[in-house]
Amino acid sequence: MSAVGALAKSSNGRKILSENIAHTDNGFRIKFRNINEQEKDFFVTQKEMDDLVYMDKYMNPIPIDPQFPHNSIIKALEAAMNKLLKEYPSKKPWICRLAKCHERFEFNKPSNFLEMFTGKKPIKLNEDGISLNLKSKENTAKDIFNKISENPDSSFVFGTSFGFYKYLSNVHCYSLQKIDAGKDIIELFDHRRQKTITLTIKEAIQHIKFVVGYFAKDFNM
Repeated sequence: MSAVGALAKSSNGRKILSENIAHTDNGFRIKFRNINEQEKDFFVTQKEMDDLVYMDKYMNPIPIDPQFPHNSIIKALEAAMNKLLKEYPSKKPWICRLAKCHERFEFNKPSNFLEMFTGKKPIKLNEDGISLNLKSKENTAKDIFNKISENPDSSFVFGTSFGFYKYLSNVHCYSLQKIDAGKDIIELFDHRRQKTITLTIKEAIQHIKFVVGYFAKDFNM
């Protein structure tokens, strides 16, 4: 969801979403533009979407909040990712498979989905690194933050590692809404809680593990 939310933030990202997701007679067609350098469509039926039941860590169904009903497009994408990973299990790194989860699509790296879905390699800062924050890459992180501030038509995901801070969750991903370097503001959207979280640049350096995404020029569209 964080990756889709990030794509929806930019004009090129929205174009890719509209081209890669299409209704069919009984569900959706989801296009992935680069699976082992091949383009492939996955078809998801309404029944497959209905059978995708979200579970908590105790394997109990999570009640649906009437204020936030399940998004059919998100469920179609998740069901398509389940199919993709069943056919191409290597598209979920072994370290991500160690996490206990109910569905295959859970606990994957945002860069994996983004590259397969868009066909473009995303910018990656510390996603594969062992550091739990961006302190060791502070200068590079600040450079990216300043460029995003100057180029708001961008698509980025911010992720945390272990440890809680304010409203940031443990090992969680957020869609970037905006960066205003002049005002020292970074706004992230938490799709799980449907809330916007505001950080300073210093807080982001200290408590964000990785940044993944695209500037408009990276799409070359």
